[in-house]
Amino acid sequence: MRKTFVSFMFLLFSISSFAQRTSSMTHEGSSGDVFIGYSLLNGDTLSHGSGWEAALTGNLRDWFGLKADLGGNYKSTGGAEGREYNILFGPQVSHRVNKLNFFVHGLLGVAHFSADVGPSDTAAAWVLGGGVDYDLGSNFAFRPIQLDYHGAHIFSTTQKDARYSVGLVYRFK
Repeated sequence: MRKTFVSFMFLLFSISSFAQRTSSMTHEGSSGDVFIGYSLLNGDTLSHGSGWEAALTGNLRDWFGLKADLGGNYKSTGGAEGREYNILFGPQVSHRVNKLNFFVHGLLGVAHFSADVGPSDTAAAWVLGGGVDYDLGSNFAFRPIQLDYHGAHIFSTTQKDARYSVGLVYRFK
């Protein structure tokens, strides 16, 4: 677990070093952004598991960036609580139209599932999805929708989930 944490911190700081404007950024695109919001995970692992999502994206071009995505979802049933945490990394492609910024991403990483009773497991995870941000002016944007197909290989079984996220984005200029 310590090795995973150290690796995650190294990658997080590496991605944040890319969050600096480059000469190839020709218009109002940001050098990167931070997203914090609510997440709903629904499917095989947690049915209607509420939680949080945080992401850091460092843009290498106006349209291309590298993303680190962290999330935690929780569900209580019959007095027992289940938890799933995800650490995911990968590319993100975006396209800006006026105040809207559309994006798609493909992320790989790990998922950890545990419950108050029973075993826990850590395994490979992936996300394919996208969303849209609405510029609020200055450095802030609102993300009304991010939809992802979330998969993980937990307990030697492929889990298939849908993840919905909504929240605020802070853009580095």
